Amino acid sequence: MLAPFILLFGYIVYGFLGVRFDSPWAVLRHLAAFPNCSAARAVGLAPAYVGEPGYWPTHDADHDGIACEPWHGASGVKVHRYWRTGR
Repeated sequence: MLAPFILLFGYIVYGFLGVRFDSPWAVLRHLAAFPNCSAARAVGLAPAYVGEPGYWPTHDADHDGIACEPWHGASGVKVHRYWRTGR
């Protein structure tokens, strides 16, 4: 029962390694960016580079050192999702 909390604590500590914080506010923003890239964007920390607040390894899908980077597809064209209306 305690194992998930230990793993979560270890992951949070791992997320702080090598990250430099200018203020306590930066620490809170870094923690707020933990859940997903939408949360990171909401607190203004996306995209984030290795060593910067907001960088979490799980948010770096292609392991290039940039977390929550915008995805434009293989051709560089932005992908839009169009919803059908009931017409």
